[in-house]
Amino acid sequence: MEFPNQAIPTPCTAHNLFPDMEKMWKKGGKSNPVLFMLALSLLLPPFSLSQGDHELGLLLSFKSSVNDPLGFLSNWNSSVPFCMWQGITCNSFSHVKAIELAHKNITGTISSSIFHLPSIEIINLSINWLSGEIPNDMASSPSLRYLNLSNNNFIGPIPNCSVSLESLDLSNNMISGEISAEIGLCWSLKTLDLGGNYLVGKIPTSISNISSLQFLTLASNDLSGQIPSEIGRLKSLNWIYIDRNHFSGKIPEEIGNLVSLNHLDLAWNNLSGQIPSSLGNLSDLHYLYLWGNKLTGWLPTPLFRLKMLTELDLSGNHLSGEIPQLIIELQNLKLLQLMLNSFTGKIPNAVASLPRLQVLQLWSNQLSGEIPNYLGTQSDLTILDLSMNNLSGKIPDELCHSGHLVTLGLFSNSLQGQIPRSLNTCKSLEDIHLRQNRLGNDEGIVELDMFSNLPNLRFLDLSYNGVSVSSSINSSYTWPNLQHLSLASCSLKEFPRFLKGSKHLMSLDLSDNKIHGQIPKWMLNKGLETLSYLNLSHNFLTHIERLPWENMKTLDLHSNFIQGAPPVPPLTVSFFSISNNSLVGQLSSLICNRTSLEILDLSYNNLNGTIPPCLGNFSKRLSVLDLRMNRFQGTIPDTFDKKCGLNNINFNGNELEGSIPPSLVHCRNMQVLDLGNNKIKDTFPRWLETLPEMQVLVLRSNKLHSFLPSPMVNHSFPVLRILDLANNDFAGPLPKGYVENMKGMWNLDEQGTSSYMGTRNFSYHYSVSLTIKGFEIKLEKILTIFTSIDLSNNMFVGEISSFVGQHNSLRGLNLSHNSFSDQIPESIGNLTQLEWLDLSSNKLNGQIPHNLADLTFLAFLNLSDNRLTGPIPQGKQFNTFENASYHGNIGLCGFPLSRGCNADGGQAPPPSSIFKEAHDELLTVTSFVLKGALIGYGCGLPVGVVIGYVAVKTGRAKWLLKLAQGKCH
Repeated sequence: MEFPNQAIPTPCTAHNLFPDMEKMWKKGGKSNPVLFMLALSLLLPPFSLSQGDHELGLLLSFKSSVNDPLGFLSNWNSSVPFCMWQGITCNSFSHVKAIELAHKNITGTISSSIFHLPSIEIINLSINWLSGEIPNDMASSPSLRYLNLSNNNFIGPIPNCSVSLESLDLSNNMISGEISAEIGLCWSLKTLDLGGNYLVGKIPTSISNISSLQFLTLASNDLSGQIPSEIGRLKSLNWIYIDRNHFSGKIPEEIGNLVSLNHLDLAWNNLSGQIPSSLGNLSDLHYLYLWGNKLTGWLPTPLFRLKMLTELDLSGNHLSGEIPQLIIELQNLKLLQLMLNSFTGKIPNAVASLPRLQVLQLWSNQLSGEIPNYLGTQSDLTILDLSMNNLSGKIPDELCHSGHLVTLGLFSNSLQGQIPRSLNTCKSLEDIHLRQNRLGNDEGIVELDMFSNLPNLRFLDLSYNGVSVSSSINSSYTWPNLQHLSLASCSLKEFPRFLKGSKHLMSLDLSDNKIHGQIPKWMLNKGLETLSYLNLSHNFLTHIERLPWENMKTLDLHSNFIQGAPPVPPLTVSFFSISNNSLVGQLSSLICNRTSLEILDLSYNNLNGTIPPCLGNFSKRLSVLDLRMNRFQGTIPDTFDKKCGLNNINFNGNELEGSIPPSLVHCRNMQVLDLGNNKIKDTFPRWLETLPEMQVLVLRSNKLHSFLPSPMVNHSFPVLRILDLANNDFAGPLPKGYVENMKGMWNLDEQGTSSYMGTRNFSYHYSVSLTIKGFEIKLEKILTIFTSIDLSNNMFVGEISSFVGQHNSLRGLNLSHNSFSDQIPESIGNLTQLEWLDLSSNKLNGQIPHNLADLTFLAFLNLSDNRLTGPIPQGKQFNTFENASYHGNIGLCGFPLSRGCNADGGQAPPPSSIFKEAHDELLTVTSFVLKGALIGYGCGLPVGVVIGYVAVKTGRAKWLLKLAQGKCH
């Protein structure tokens, strides 16, 4: 890394010392070594010949350790004085002073010999392909002042340095290990650059001993721990670059002591706490980069004392509060980036008054109010991005007053009104991002001709403004540099005609419009070599003639009315979705020639035939294969090999038969496997438990059978969150090992913010259909904190394991229509996130655990058709459930049932007692009636029958009988 004002001596070369030497050496056009040596003996000061031989040997040793494919070292031989060798510079005593072989494509390792050259001061071997460890002999060189080995492939630890070394640059290698405390012995260092390596551990406090240090770069390593406060002793420091590491804790207040500091870069670490006020002492600071940390709090007032500050980047933190008007004090500011924070309030007018401001990025905050009217009138703004806030009002007319604006980003706000026509005079504009606002004229129309005078227009996005975009521009007009056009949800009925003249089109988004029919033939000839992104989804297209684009990466045609056989995408495509159409016929095996495919989605069509076997192994890049809701038949190909990179396989809703192919075990990155609603006949594939990334497993509604085997491994299904085996013929007890090991359903809420499952490259979200609260629902996006278990409609027996209560992040549990027995585990009361619970149609007995009433998120409960007894828990969510939740449990009592409980609210008798009592009561009825009849012989038959009847109805049989017997006798 080169630093300004760094004093690197410019040694005298042999050519400079003896300008006529080469002529003498080649007198008469031929080499004349005798004459050359004679000249050396006359002109050079006397020196030890043995010492010269020693240096020659050291240099030749270095040459033998490296490879020189381009021949830069071709004159390094004993027939040429080494002071004339390429890359060698000698001092006035003909000793080697410098070796400078930067950017010479040299490979190999370096011999330690060069560090033993007695007068060596400069070694520069940067930007080559050298490898191996750096010799520790560097420490033995008393004269070496400048060492640059950057941009090579060196490994191993940092070598010790000599006390004379002033500049050490080992950046961009593969050096590993910790920074030794012995670095503090390099007292003479002014420049230390170790960036771009694999260093670990902490910054040693001994670094504070290098009092002469001016430039410190440790960026792009794996260093951690806190930034030592001792760094504040290095009063000579001008630059600190320790960005892109894993430093944590607070920014030391002592950094405020470094009053000579010009550059401070602590970005992309894990620093927390507030920005220290002491930074306001750095009066010479020009560049302050703290972005990509976890800093909190407001902007400290002393920060605005930095009058020399030209670039301030605090983006990507958790900063809050308002942007203060004091920012007006930073009159030299050219770049202000505060995006990706939580700033609130209005954009201060002071920002609009900064005279040198060129880049203003405040996007993704919570700013509100209107855009200052004179923003852009006082400075030469080139980049203005206020996107993803809560801004309202109109776009100011004077944003491009200076005429230098290149990028305008205002998307995802609540801006209204007409787009100012003054933008059409801004010849410099290249990128316009206005999507997701409420822009348009009074008729709800945006006229594209307002941009017709922008010759440099490269990117235009007007999508989702709730208006119609008029594309009535003269077809002869084009934007010659247009590369990206997004007009999604703009009520277009045809392809914009101005695209006819586009020659460099790279991406086109016309989704969510009203375009009918086919892609026009003229469009099929646009961007043949440049178009890489095309989104025509959610239109009314009916036919696809061909897909001719040679460099297409993303092709999205889903949710149209496209008919016919499935088209084969271009060879280069990575994302291809033509789901939700009316395709018919078989899937051509030509699809397997598209080896760049990462996502293939043909779901929700009418495709039939068999799945081509090559789909299992044609591309190690393929991550999503979605063929659900078609009519594919036959078996699933057993062709998945060890190169399988699939994350998501969805074959749900077809007519597939046979077994689940064991070769799927090779898909080690599998996160979602959905084979539900087919005709697969197999036992449970126990090898699935070994897939370490499996999060969603759906095998519902097949012909799977037999007992679930016990787990093969100790940590089966470690991250599984959704398990659906409903509507099969599984039998036997539920293995406790599976219930215990599914730790993916534990403590998910403690993992911070949730996200959606899917791929980052294409913003493609995974989806799945599940039975939720009694209804089949398609989850268009799967939250990473969503969990459910559905084992309903099988033949499971035995008790419900109490370990189910460990899954405290579970949202849904359905074990209905099995033969589970014993009691409902009280541990279910630990499922504090549970939203639905269905245990109906089993053989459960005992009481409903009272702690279930504490499940405050429970919205659906079905305990019907069991053998439950006792009082129904009362309060909270249980007061919202109706009779149907408890139907078929004759021993239950209490609200909402009409059967009340005992006065003391005690437990009702268990089912066995009820059945015994009913049996005894029946015998008693018969006995009482007979006894009453017999009594009737003495007291009269009618009286006896009445006594028997009253005895049964009142429940006071014995007392009445005794009374009657006494009366009659």
